[in-house]
Amino acid sequence: MSTPRNNPIRAAQYLRMSSENQRYSTENQQNAIAEYAKEHGYEIVASYIDAGKSGLSLKGRDALKQLLSDALTLPRIFDAILVLDVSRWGRFQDPDQAGHYEFLCREAGVLVVYCAEPFGDDVAPITTIVKHLKRVMAGEYSRELSAKLSRARRQQAQLGFRQGGSLSYGFRRLLVDPARNPVRVLKRGEKKAVNTERVIVVPGPPEELAAIRRIFKLYVGDQLNPTEIARRLAAAGVRDQGGKPLRRGTIRHILSNELCIGQMTYNVTTRTLQGPTLKNPEESWTRVVAFRPIVPIVQFRKAQERLSESCNWNKDRIAKSLQKLLAEKGCLSQRVIAKAEDAPCYETVVKHFGSLHAAYEAVGYDPANIVAVGNNAKHWSKKCILRGLQKLYRAEGRISTRLVDAFPELPSTICIRRRFGTVPNALREAGLPVLSHTEIRLATWGRRRAAGSARTYKGVRWTDAELLRALRDLDKRYGYISANLLDQNGDTPTAYYYARRFGSLTRARVLARLLVPTRSQLTAAGMMRKKEGTLIRRKPPGTPRLPFLHYRSSDVLVGLRRLAEKNGLVSARLIDEDRSLPSWGAVRHHFGSLCAAYKLAGLVRLPGRPVRFGLPPQE
Repeated sequence: MSTPRNNPIRAAQYLRMSSENQRYSTENQQNAIAEYAKEHGYEIVASYIDAGKSGLSLKGRDALKQLLSDALTLPRIFDAILVLDVSRWGRFQDPDQAGHYEFLCREAGVLVVYCAEPFGDDVAPITTIVKHLKRVMAGEYSRELSAKLSRARRQQAQLGFRQGGSLSYGFRRLLVDPARNPVRVLKRGEKKAVNTERVIVVPGPPEELAAIRRIFKLYVGDQLNPTEIARRLAAAGVRDQGGKPLRRGTIRHILSNELCIGQMTYNVTTRTLQGPTLKNPEESWTRVVAFRPIVPIVQFRKAQERLSESCNWNKDRIAKSLQKLLAEKGCLSQRVIAKAEDAPCYETVVKHFGSLHAAYEAVGYDPANIVAVGNNAKHWSKKCILRGLQKLYRAEGRISTRLVDAFPELPSTICIRRRFGTVPNALREAGLPVLSHTEIRLATWGRRRAAGSARTYKGVRWTDAELLRALRDLDKRYGYISANLLDQNGDTPTAYYYARRFGSLTRARVLARLLVPTRSQLTAAGMMRKKEGTLIRRKPPGTPRLPFLHYRSSDVLVGLRRLAEKNGLVSARLIDEDRSLPSWGAVRHHFGSLCAAYKLAGLVRLPGRPVRFGLPPQE
């Protein structure tokens, strides 16, 4: 047994509990880790808890993701990670994945310790072998358990019991006892509470069954498409259990659902160990007669034949269908395609070709009669747009909606979307990089920080030290930190501003030397404040905000007039670039609107578009 160290090592504990084995409750893990930490000289300073999460992958395990992020980021508040055993770290099917995450922590100087394992924090070669075997055994346990559960569920399905969650429109789940005597109909979201009880499928209310028969009649007899059927049912007032009209996807699901002929089908698809969903061959499906058919079997088979013809769309079939439609109608458009019976829907065409214009080019159709949208109503060719995007990127180093709309050698973004489907599609064809939403936001804030405007919040410039000091003062005053508390206390910037300045609110806590609670701890503390009546709730949308401006109104108005004298006009962008003025948002909140501030400053509207304000003309 190791002896406690004179200087305790700061450690974070990671706890994970899945529903398969309740002996691994978070309380049991905490007690075991606390005992180990006391004996071996560790001081637990942070907790990361994944409650009810599977260890098969990193997906959904937000606490482990946050733990790895904090371990790899400097400065950090811990130097070791305490885990109960190897299986709590993860039951990854590839044991190297668990080793990879541990390796990343060790490279960053953070030791991963398994408290209930015989090797503890030992890193000898024999320990590495035993640890790898433990990881393999943890993954094999999950694989065997998955096979057992799959076999048991299929046996229950063969007996006629429902395996799964909610049902589609027109059917209900009936709870029965071991003797198959009805207990009650389950509502949406309800689950059985007794293991001996089972669930079977029964037909729903008569009005829903009548709607199902009408759907098959319209689809098979009248040859309407699901979109038109959904439109007619909505006009007739047909609603689902949630009170919403039936959508096109719901109609297609009803048409392909074998429950409509009283047959329950299981094992159509398989998804094991959080892998991809795979469709099984039809001979491996489990079919059980559950009740009398809702629609005639012959009518159901005709619907399946028509569905199979409409589902196997590829580029060649779509092109032939559009050529036939062009010969019949003389033109192509989104409305013409949507109304055609033997043509794919608009979404299917865009999915295969990228845009409608690409599909038009594939069938040799030139929509010259379509009015081009762009600067000065000019018609923009595809080549001209791509060349303009490349020129704009060389000049600015980036592409944005505002830059495109202001660039005289490009049409509006609306025109680009109409020609290419999306702006990213146009950038790809132009050979330009396409950034994700997160990358765009980070680059925007980087430019704001470089210009100094990112350090201004509602007219007040905050340094990093002032923000962290305000966070510590708030924690000292209230005993906790939350997003709603930051948004509503009135003395600090919002939680969103903290996240933009430091990357996340958790990162700001670390830099402020505050303890970082886990999501479970935050939830428990919030529930406690709710019982005490001290919970700060999020304000409802539309709640008026109080003006917040650390500038004199007269100084702001003088600054606006001085800005107009210097530049000949005044705008929101110029206000943000002027360091002697608050941000344009602060001015708008204080005076009600920018126009009201301009009028108070003696500025007038200048002719032309877009709307600009400046000094009145000299007489």
